[in-house]
Amino acid sequence: MIHKWRKVYKMEAKAVGIISGKGGVGKTSLTASLASLAEKDPEISPMIMDCDVDAPNLALILPSKNDDKIKTKDTYTTLKARFNEKNCVHCKQCIDDHFCEFHALNWDEENEVPVIDYLACEGCGACKVLCPEHAFEINPVKSGEIISYETKLGPQLVYGKTELGSTTSGKLVSESKEFAKNLNINEEVDLTIIDGPPGIGCPVIATVSGLDYVITICEPTPSGLHDVIRAIEVVKEFNIPFGIVINKADLKSPFQDEFKEFIENTGYDILGRIPFDLQIAHAMAHAEPVVDYAPTSEASKAIGEIYKNLKKILIEK
Repeated sequence: MIHKWRKVYKMEAKAVGIISGKGGVGKTSLTASLASLAEKDPEISPMIMDCDVDAPNLALILPSKNDDKIKTKDTYTTLKARFNEKNCVHCKQCIDDHFCEFHALNWDEENEVPVIDYLACEGCGACKVLCPEHAFEINPVKSGEIISYETKLGPQLVYGKTELGSTTSGKLVSESKEFAKNLNINEEVDLTIIDGPPGIGCPVIATVSGLDYVITICEPTPSGLHDVIRAIEVVKEFNIPFGIVINKADLKSPFQDEFKEFIENTGYDILGRIPFDLQIAHAMAHAEPVVDYAPTSEASKAIGEIYKNLKKILIEK
């Protein structure tokens, strides 16, 4: 992954996250293109992460170079209840007294035992505490896995994938970031580009924590403005510098004036504007970053400028 002719200078290692208040506004497309531009930059050695652990899809655009060298690690950050039948006296108290507020306990009439709904169980431990016969235990279960490989594009990709029914995606994000730090290539990496999850919940907070810079991407629409404001509020709590990227910036909308007024009034930094460009959709259909699929497209030119602006900020930081 690291070319011998690289390192014209040594930039202090930086981590950049790309987030939004909602999904579907171009986070993954921008991440993939920035990663491709960084890989082609002789002065940068990048690594990529997908911290949208509930729905990771960056791997679709950046597949593995060699499937035999894919590394995986199981994670156990979720707690679930387990029924211990040998201690049960079939009293049905757990059902009659509503031990579980999440309705994860049902009664098997034929065998006269409680049955745990794995997906509904939150692992709170109420059943363990309340059962007089100690017929329930709370144990860690597999909550997901961390996958790592060298992409065909070049850089290493690390991402987490949550197990169905798990409720600790924020912890999986943190574990994925720690896993990436301990990779044997980490000393060579000076720019980690992170595709963040949508929203403002625990996975976003875990993603943003410890970053050097955040890109908040949005569209010039009422929902786009509302959601990017929420994302910015999260970032400001961490006192992390950020810049805004406006996707579909030339969208014809009566809301454009209000959106422009917000930007002017706040004085927030605009890292770049990406015009509406069907080449982005075509690139996604071909599972490629748009800067590789259509390097002369208007979107690719705009993302190129965003990369230059980002690099300048990181060098000066």
